[in-house]
Amino acid sequence: MKTNPGLKLELLEGRKYILGRQGHIYVDSPIASKQHAEISIRDGKVFLRDLNSRNGTFVMNNGKLVKFDSGFVELDQAMVIGKRTYVIKDLLAFASDFVEADDHTTRLEAPQWNKSKRGDKMRG
Repeated sequence: MKTNPGLKLELLEGRKYILGRQGHIYVDSPIASKQHAEISIRDGKVFLRDLNSRNGTFVMNNGKLVKFDSGFVELDQAMVIGKRTYVIKDLLAFASDFVEADDHTTRLEAPQWNKSKRGDKMRG
């Protein structure tokens, strides 16, 4: 996955991506619901919505982890599903890599941050 500092949200405008064990962006966690959350772009802003998941969707807000139902989020904001932490812009950059190539539903594995013996390491 490339991290795209020039991420063009207009390419993603009107598109919806489902995050979960059975979604556009695959979340590898037994705690994640099949269709856990939805991320979309509305008028150039990022909208995140929990899809009535069993274990909830959480975001970091002012340094605290809070349960999140739906609303606008920042590109640099972290979200948590199960024990996995994701950054909104990384999920969108990952999804945008496929927008021009394929307009159909594509299953992507979400990048994730894990602590390893060698320190924080992103895999995906």
